[in-house]
Amino acid sequence: MIKFRAIIVDDEQPAREELIYLLSDYKDIEIIGEADNGLSALKLIQELKPEIVFLDINIPKINGCDVAKDISLNGELPYVIFTTAYDTHAIEAFEIGAIDYLLKPISQQRLYKTLEKIKNYYKKKLDLENSIKITGEILTKKVEKLAVEKNDRIKLIDLEEIVFAKAYSGKVLIKTKNNTFIYKGTIKNLEEKLKSNTFFRAQKSYIVNLNKIVEVIPWFKGTYWLVMEDDKKTQITVSKSQIKKLKLLIGIFN
Repeated sequence: MIKFRAIIVDDEQPAREELIYLLSDYKDIEIIGEADNGLSALKLIQELKPEIVFLDINIPKINGCDVAKDISLNGELPYVIFTTAYDTHAIEAFEIGAIDYLLKPISQQRLYKTLEKIKNYYKKKLDLENSIKITGEILTKKVEKLAVEKNDRIKLIDLEEIVFAKAYSGKVLIKTKNNTFIYKGTIKNLEEKLKSNTFFRAQKSYIVNLNKIVEVIPWFKGTYWLVMEDDKKTQITVSKSQIKKLKLLIGIFN
Protein backbone atom coordinates (compact mmCIF):
# COMPACT_ATOMS: atom_id res chain seq x y z
CA MET A 1 0.00 0.00 0.00
CA ILE A 2 1.27 3.47 -0.93
CA LYS A 3 1.70 5.71 2.13
CA PHE A 4 2.03 9.43 1.38
CA ARG A 5 3.72 11.78 3.85
CA ALA A 6 2.02 15.17 3.92
CA ILE A 7 2.29 18.59 5.55
CA ILE A 8 -0.44 21.19 5.98
CA VAL A 9 0.27 24.90 5.50
CA ASP A 10 -2.43 27.31 6.71
CA ASP A 11 -2.25 30.35 8.96
CA GLU A 12 -5.53 29.43 10.69
CA GLN A 13 -5.28 26.60 13.20
CA PRO A 14 -9.00 25.66 12.94
CA ALA A 15 -8.53 25.21 9.18
CA ARG A 16 -5.57 22.90 9.77
CA GLU A 17 -7.50 20.90 12.36
CA GLU A 18 -10.47 20.58 10.01
CA LEU A 19 -8.26 19.21 7.23
CA ILE A 20 -6.57 16.78 9.61
CA TYR A 21 -10.02 15.57 10.63
CA LEU A 22 -11.10 15.10 7.02
CA LEU A 23 -7.94 13.09 6.33
CA SER A 24 -8.20 10.93 9.45
CA ASP A 25 -10.15 8.17 7.68
CA TYR A 26 -7.83 8.15 4.68
CA LYS A 27 -5.27 5.50 5.58
CA ASP A 28 -2.87 6.34 2.76
CA ILE A 29 -1.96 9.74 4.27
CA GLU A 30 0.36 10.45 7.19
CA ILE A 31 0.48 14.08 8.42
CA ILE A 32 4.12 14.73 9.36
CA GLY A 33 4.08 18.49 9.92
CA GLU A 34 2.21 21.80 10.00
CA ALA A 35 3.19 25.40 9.20
CA ASP A 36 1.34 28.70 9.62
CA ASN A 37 3.40 30.88 7.25
CA GLY A 38 5.36 30.66 4.00
CA LEU A 39 8.86 30.80 5.50
CA SER A 40 8.10 28.01 7.97
CA ALA A 41 6.55 26.00 5.14
CA LEU A 42 9.69 26.23 2.98
CA LYS A 43 11.87 25.17 5.90
CA LEU A 44 9.56 22.25 6.73
CA ILE A 45 9.40 21.08 3.11
CA GLN A 46 13.20 21.18 2.83
CA GLU A 47 13.68 19.23 6.07
CA LEU A 48 10.92 16.62 5.78
CA LYS A 49 10.62 16.26 1.97
CA PRO A 50 6.91 15.32 1.98
CA GLU A 51 5.17 13.78 -1.02
CA ILE A 52 2.09 16.01 -0.59
CA VAL A 53 1.70 19.63 0.51
CA PHE A 54 -1.71 21.06 1.38
CA LEU A 55 -1.08 24.75 0.82
CA ASP A 56 -3.22 27.80 1.59
CA ILE A 57 -2.53 30.82 -0.64
CA ASN A 58 -3.17 33.79 1.66
CA ILE A 59 -0.56 33.07 4.32
CA PRO A 60 1.92 35.46 6.03
CA LYS A 61 5.53 36.25 5.00
CA ILE A 62 5.43 34.37 1.66
CA ASN A 63 2.13 33.55 -0.05
CA GLY A 64 1.30 30.01 -1.11
CA CYS A 65 1.91 30.57 -4.85
CA ASP A 66 5.43 31.86 -4.17
CA VAL A 67 6.10 28.93 -1.84
CA ALA A 68 5.16 26.52 -4.66
CA LYS A 69 7.32 28.41 -7.16
CA ASP A 70 10.30 28.32 -4.79
CA ILE A 71 10.18 24.59 -4.08
CA SER A 72 9.77 23.84 -7.80
CA LEU A 73 13.18 25.48 -8.37
CA ASN A 74 14.92 23.32 -5.78
CA GLY A 75 14.21 19.81 -6.98
CA GLU A 76 11.20 17.66 -7.65
CA LEU A 77 7.96 19.39 -6.77
CA PRO A 78 5.76 17.51 -4.26
CA TYR A 79 2.13 17.02 -5.14
CA VAL A 80 0.78 20.47 -4.23
CA ILE A 81 -2.90 20.82 -3.37
CA PHE A 82 -3.96 24.42 -2.89
CA THR A 83 -6.63 24.90 -0.21
CA THR A 84 -8.13 28.38 -0.21
CA ALA A 85 -11.33 30.36 0.23
CA TYR A 86 -10.75 32.28 -3.01
CA ASP A 87 -10.92 31.13 -6.64
CA THR A 88 -8.93 34.07 -8.05
CA HIS A 89 -5.59 32.22 -8.09
CA ALA A 90 -6.73 28.99 -9.75
CA ILE A 91 -5.10 29.62 -13.15
CA GLU A 92 -1.79 30.64 -11.58
CA ALA A 93 -1.89 27.59 -9.30
CA PHE A 94 -2.21 25.14 -12.20
CA GLU A 95 0.48 26.97 -14.17
CA ILE A 96 2.84 26.40 -11.25
CA GLY A 97 2.04 22.69 -11.39
CA ALA A 98 -0.51 22.16 -8.63
CA ILE A 99 -2.29 18.83 -8.68
CA ASP A 100 -5.59 20.44 -7.59
CA TYR A 101 -7.24 23.58 -6.24
CA LEU A 102 -9.74 23.01 -3.45
CA LEU A 103 -12.09 25.75 -2.28
CA LYS A 104 -12.98 26.03 1.39
CA PRO A 105 -15.06 24.65 2.97
CA ILE A 106 -13.56 21.43 1.58
CA SER A 107 -15.89 18.47 1.23
CA GLN A 108 -14.57 15.04 2.13
CA GLN A 109 -15.77 13.59 -1.18
CA ARG A 110 -13.91 16.25 -3.19
CA LEU A 111 -10.78 15.76 -1.09
CA TYR A 112 -10.80 11.98 -1.55
CA LYS A 113 -11.21 12.42 -5.31
CA THR A 114 -8.03 14.51 -5.36
CA LEU A 115 -6.12 11.98 -3.28
CA GLU A 116 -7.17 9.16 -5.62
CA LYS A 117 -5.89 11.24 -8.52
CA ILE A 118 -2.51 11.49 -6.77
CA LYS A 119 -2.43 7.73 -6.20
CA ASN A 120 -3.06 7.15 -9.92
CA TYR A 121 -0.35 9.64 -10.94
CA TYR A 122 2.11 8.05 -8.55
CA LYS A 123 1.34 4.53 -9.81
CA LYS A 124 1.86 5.63 -13.43
CA LYS A 125 5.15 7.23 -12.45
CA LEU A 126 6.35 4.01 -10.79
CA ASP A 127 5.23 1.97 -13.81
CA LEU A 128 7.14 4.31 -16.14
CA GLU A 129 10.28 4.18 -14.00
CA ASN A 130 10.08 0.39 -13.88
CA SER A 131 9.57 0.22 -17.65
CA ILE A 132 12.60 2.46 -18.24
CA LYS A 133 14.67 0.29 -15.88
CA ILE A 134 13.64 -2.93 -17.64
CA THR A 135 14.31 -1.41 -21.07
CA GLY A 136 17.75 -0.27 -19.92
CA GLU A 137 18.56 -3.77 -18.63
CA ILE A 138 17.49 -5.31 -21.94
CA LEU A 139 19.55 -2.86 -23.98
CA THR A 140 22.70 -3.55 -21.95
CA LYS A 141 22.50 -7.32 -22.44
CA LYS A 142 24.57 -8.68 -25.30
CA VAL A 143 22.53 -11.38 -27.04
CA GLU A 144 24.63 -13.96 -28.88
CA LYS A 145 21.77 -15.94 -30.41
CA LEU A 146 19.07 -15.18 -32.97
CA ALA A 147 15.58 -16.69 -33.14
CA VAL A 148 14.87 -17.98 -36.66
CA GLU A 149 12.32 -20.31 -38.23
CA LYS A 150 12.39 -23.34 -40.49
CA ASN A 151 9.64 -25.89 -41.18
CA ASP A 152 7.35 -24.17 -38.62
CA ARG A 153 9.91 -24.63 -35.86
CA ILE A 154 11.78 -21.90 -34.02
CA LYS A 155 15.52 -22.38 -33.65
CA LEU A 156 18.13 -20.33 -31.82
CA ILE A 157 21.34 -20.03 -33.77
CA ASP A 158 24.64 -18.54 -32.66
CA LEU A 159 25.30 -15.22 -34.33
CA GLU A 160 28.66 -16.44 -35.56
CA GLU A 161 26.89 -19.19 -37.49
CA ILE A 162 25.34 -16.55 -39.74
CA VAL A 163 27.21 -16.22 -43.04
CA PHE A 164 24.90 -13.56 -44.45
CA ALA A 165 21.32 -12.27 -44.31
CA LYS A 166 19.25 -11.32 -47.34
CA ALA A 167 16.07 -9.27 -47.58
CA TYR A 168 13.79 -11.13 -49.98
CA SER A 169 10.05 -10.85 -50.77
CA GLY A 170 9.12 -9.10 -47.51
CA LYS A 171 11.14 -11.40 -45.26
CA VAL A 172 14.77 -11.95 -44.29
CA LEU A 173 16.64 -15.11 -45.23
CA ILE A 174 19.42 -16.14 -42.84
CA LYS A 175 22.13 -18.25 -44.44
CA THR A 176 24.44 -20.41 -42.37
CA LYS A 177 27.05 -22.68 -43.94
CA ASN A 178 24.58 -25.43 -44.84
CA ASN A 179 21.10 -24.13 -43.99
CA THR A 180 18.69 -21.31 -44.77
CA PHE A 181 16.30 -19.93 -42.14
CA ILE A 182 13.69 -17.18 -42.00
CA TYR A 183 13.95 -14.20 -39.66
CA LYS A 184 10.56 -12.56 -39.06
CA GLY A 185 11.86 -9.02 -38.51
CA THR A 186 13.07 -6.51 -41.09
CA ILE A 187 16.61 -6.23 -42.44
CA LYS A 188 16.95 -2.89 -40.60
CA ASN A 189 15.81 -4.48 -37.34
CA LEU A 190 18.31 -7.28 -37.84
CA GLU A 191 21.09 -4.79 -38.53
CA GLU A 192 20.38 -3.18 -35.15
CA LYS A 193 20.61 -6.55 -33.41
CA LEU A 194 23.92 -7.37 -35.09
CA LYS A 195 25.66 -3.99 -34.98
CA SER A 196 27.76 -4.79 -31.89
CA ASN A 197 29.19 -7.86 -33.62
CA THR A 198 31.25 -8.47 -36.76
CA PHE A 199 28.52 -7.78 -39.33
CA PHE A 200 28.52 -5.35 -42.23
CA ARG A 201 25.68 -3.95 -44.36
CA ALA A 202 27.19 -4.67 -47.77
CA GLN A 203 24.22 -3.23 -49.65
CA LYS A 204 20.52 -2.49 -49.23
CA SER A 205 19.48 -6.15 -49.23
CA TYR A 206 22.48 -7.86 -47.63
CA ILE A 207 24.21 -8.04 -44.27
CA VAL A 208 27.39 -10.14 -44.23
CA ASN A 209 29.50 -11.66 -41.48
CA LEU A 210 32.99 -10.22 -41.98
CA ASN A 211 34.49 -13.38 -40.51
CA LYS A 212 32.78 -15.49 -43.19
CA ILE A 213 34.22 -13.67 -46.21
CA VAL A 214 36.45 -16.08 -48.14
CA GLU A 215 37.55 -13.77 -50.92
CA VAL A 216 37.15 -10.17 -52.11
CA ILE A 217 37.05 -9.85 -55.90
CA PRO A 218 37.76 -6.40 -57.39
CA TRP A 219 35.40 -5.65 -60.28
CA PHE A 220 35.20 -2.95 -62.91
CA LYS A 221 34.73 0.75 -62.01
CA GLY A 222 36.00 0.22 -58.47
CA THR A 223 33.29 -2.23 -57.39
CA TYR A 224 33.81 -5.40 -55.36
CA TRP A 225 32.26 -8.85 -54.95
CA LEU A 226 32.39 -10.78 -51.69
CA VAL A 227 32.70 -14.56 -51.83
CA MET A 228 31.04 -16.01 -48.74
CA GLU A 229 31.82 -19.17 -46.75
CA ASP A 230 28.51 -20.98 -47.30
CA ASP A 231 28.03 -24.25 -49.16
CA LYS A 232 27.32 -22.41 -52.43
CA LYS A 233 30.17 -19.88 -52.13
CA THR A 234 27.59 -17.12 -52.66
CA GLN A 235 28.91 -13.93 -54.28
CA ILE A 236 27.53 -10.61 -53.02
CA THR A 237 28.17 -7.18 -54.53
CA VAL A 238 29.16 -4.25 -52.31
CA SER A 239 27.35 -0.96 -52.93
CA LYS A 240 29.59 1.94 -53.92
CA SER A 241 28.62 3.88 -50.78
CA GLN A 242 29.92 1.04 -48.58
CA ILE A 243 33.21 0.24 -50.35
CA LYS A 244 35.36 2.70 -48.37
CA LYS A 245 34.01 1.40 -45.06
CA LEU A 246 34.58 -2.21 -46.13
CA LYS A 247 38.20 -1.51 -47.06
CA LEU A 248 38.85 0.05 -43.66
CA LEU A 249 37.20 -2.86 -41.83
CA ILE A 250 39.13 -5.63 -43.55
CA GLY A 251 42.36 -3.74 -44.30
CA ILE A 252 42.36 -3.13 -48.06
CA PHE A 253 44.60 -0.14 -48.74
CA ASN A 254 44.79 0.07 -52.53
